[in-house]
Amino acid sequence: MKFEKFDMQKHNLLKVAELIYEADTETFDFFFSEKEKSTQVIEKLVLADVNTLNHQHIYVIVDGNNQVLGAAVIHHGKRPSFLDELKSIFKNMNLGDSLKYTLIFILDSIFLSDLEDQDSYLAILAVDESVRSRGIGSFILKNAIHLMKEHGSKRMVLDVDIENPGALRLYEKVGFRIFNKKSFSLLGWKKGVFNMEFISSGWCSGDLF
Repeated sequence: MKFEKFDMQKHNLLKVAELIYEADTETFDFFFSEKEKSTQVIEKLVLADVNTLNHQHIYVIVDGNNQVLGAAVIHHGKRPSFLDELKSIFKNMNLGDSLKYTLIFILDSIFLSDLEDQDSYLAILAVDESVRSRGIGSFILKNAIHLMKEHGSKRMVLDVDIENPGALRLYEKVGFRIFNKKSFSLLGWKKGVFNMEFISSGWCSGDLF
C-alpha cells in the first residue's frame, strides 16, 4: 500500500471523483441530485486550474496493482481566493452547475475552519467502502501529518461532520483535538461540523511509520 500524489495519467480519475463524492454525499446529492451528476462535476473540478479540489492537491492510496483504495485532498496555507476559485468554476462548468457549486463554496466558507498561512488543511479523507476497517484511514492521516511537517506547517486542520462519530474517534486517536463547532441550515439542508487541529511539536523522519 502506497500514499502518492495523484497522477491523471496513472490513476483512475472516476474512482477519485467517486471517493470525493462519498466523503460528502449528502451535500452533493442535495445540490446535484444524484451520484452520476455529482461525480461529473467533481471530475471537472479536479481537472480545473484553481479550486479546492484541483488535482494538484489530491493524494491517493494504491495497492500493489495500482488500484485506488482511498484519497485525500490536502492544502498548505490559506485557501484560494474566492474570486480566483469563482473564475475557475465558471470557466470549467456550465452556468447551472457553476451556480450550484458556488453556493456550496459559499456555505463551506461559513462553517469550515479558518486557516492561517502556516496551516495545512485536510479537506477530504475518503476510503473505498470495500476496504474500510483495514487501517487505511489512519495510514492517510499519518501521511498527511508527515506532509504537513515536511512543508513546515505548524498545524493541520480538518472538519468532521458532527454526525460521524467514527471519523471523530479516528482523528482523536491520531492526535487531533476539537477547537470549534459550527452549524448551518438552508431550505431543509443542514450541516454541523467540528473544527479539529493537530499541532506540530517537532519530528524526525521515522516518527510516524
